[in-house]
Amino acid sequence: MLFLFIMAIFALVLSILRLSMVIQNGERLVSPILLTVVCIGLIIFSGINLPFWHNSKSNRSASSSSTELVSKSSKNLNGSFSNAGEKVFPGDANKRKNAAQSVKADNILKSLQKNYKGTGTVSFNKTNKEYEVKPTNKEFVSSLKSLIKNPANAKEANFDQVATNFKKLSSSIKKNLGSGYSVSLMNPNQETKPILTAKDGVVTYNYFK
Repeated sequence: MLFLFIMAIFALVLSILRLSMVIQNGERLVSPILLTVVCIGLIIFSGINLPFWHNSKSNRSASSSSTELVSKSSKNLNGSFSNAGEKVFPGDANKRKNAAQSVKADNILKSLQKNYKGTGTVSFNKTNKEYEVKPTNKEFVSSLKSLIKNPANAKEANFDQVATNFKKLSSSIKKNLGSGYSVSLMNPNQETKPILTAKDGVVTYNYFK
């Protein structure tokens, strides 16, 4: 159930990015909105059934707050992407282009941070153009550490689906920012090293492969 919760969050981020692209392109909103609602429903369903939900009152409050932030973040993300290319920056065309690109990268970071709140922290390494997701949720961290200790259990734990979701997430980032950007799930035992990295819609590193 924990991995369903994590995968639902990944899917929600993808649907929000897709929704922002649809709004920018003036396409129909019905499908992406429905997908976003379904993802939020999965997050609520899987979150309620997590073991720690029943054991910790404080975690219940955090999860509830996180769900509210997820729905609010979709509106913020849409507005941010719509306005990013319209901002006026001083200087020549290249400077304006670089500034607009920086705004888009920051908008994606803010969206990821809001949607992963309660699950992990997200930072952006500008030098490597890499979004780094560092797990902080105790249950998720414990599960990852167990898999790292026993890699043979990764398939049974459906880690391949996590890799697939990261691949889709990186593909969406590419559509918004262009090529060269990656997203990584960091190792809870060694926070400077990833256990999973996807770039331009391709998984480039998987600790369990």
